[in-house]
Amino acid sequence: MLGGLDSLDKGELTVAGRKLTELNKNKLTEYRKEDVGFVFQFYNLIPDLTVEENIEVVSDIAKNPLDIEEVLKALDIKKYCTRFPKELSGGQQQRVAIARAMIKNPKLLLCDELTGALDTKSSRSVLKFVGKMNRQFGTTIIIITHNEAIAQMADRITWIKDGKTAKSKDNQNKISAENLEL
Repeated sequence: MLGGLDSLDKGELTVAGRKLTELNKNKLTEYRKEDVGFVFQFYNLIPDLTVEENIEVVSDIAKNPLDIEEVLKALDIKKYCTRFPKELSGGQQQRVAIARAMIKNPKLLLCDELTGALDTKSSRSVLKFVGKMNRQFGTTIIIITHNEAIAQMADRITWIKDGKTAKSKDNQNKISAENLEL
């Protein structure tokens, strides 16, 4: 719902002063295009495009994209630029999907199991860049994860059980990605 992909059954939803529940289809598309980056659990890469082309397709339509070289380097995928998704491991595909979401420099980055298919080294690289996006660009980042260690980076932690908020708290003891016990 925060990403404008699903609608509410009742009530209102306001994100950054914009009432999503009042936006028509075109305005929701504009909101997703300009303000939201998505990292889906299933990578949704375009099979006929190379790694670089999969990222550029989003960069080309973004108003204020990040530097592609910086993103490729931060996520350690520059060496795969000319490969197609079918030539990549699951973890490599996941990093390409993450790069594609980050490249547009969204105001809101929604991540479903951000590091689910990644090894510890790759997870740390991704999480370091996520932290940088938050600090340097003011990106609001929401990560859905089963990995409790990642939650230690967050400003706020919310636990969901059976589709409902079970508990929520401000994190007074944030830990940087470099210091996480992954």
